[in-house]
Amino acid sequence: MSMVMPERAMVFIDAMNFYESLGALKLNPNVDYYKFGLKLAEPHRRLIRCHVYTGAYDQSREPVKYTAQVRYFNRVQAMSFVMLKTRPLVFRAGTYIQKGVDTLLATDMVSMAFLGHYDIAFLVSGDGDLAPAVEAVKAAGKQAVVAAFPRSRSAAIGQAADKEVILNQTYMNGCY
Repeated sequence: MSMVMPERAMVFIDAMNFYESLGALKLNPNVDYYKFGLKLAEPHRRLIRCHVYTGAYDQSREPVKYTAQVRYFNRVQAMSFVMLKTRPLVFRAGTYIQKGVDTLLATDMVSMAFLGHYDIAFLVSGDGDLAPAVEAVKAAGKQAVVAAFPRSRSAAIGQAADKEVILNQTYMNGCY
């Protein structure tokens, strides 16, 4: 009798999109990304790794925000099977914006699909700009599931995905 190997799952998290959605619902933002990833992958998939993407404050320009962010970075880096990737936040028109974070996430998700690092990708973002990356993952012969809160979900990302997971307060139970 042959054993069927479980599908290998990888989770790609747009942390700012996720954090803002949690905040809008007044949910605890201190998610354990590994526990969250396991919940997405279960019951019959093997979680390989969670990749978390976000912008980073400049230490010299924003020392207070930077210090708070370093505590978050340290907490994420201490999580098992979780990889944090950042790009510098850019100051424009009186506010900070992420530049290059979506591109980094999309590049990793697509390149890892074509390299065969996973069988199914879970993209945690409702950002429609990532729809072409989801399509490329499917073109690589992989499955693509989008997990997003209704408030941040674009129609384009929903249409690109093979399946959607709607995130809400109930879903987040057990992810801390």
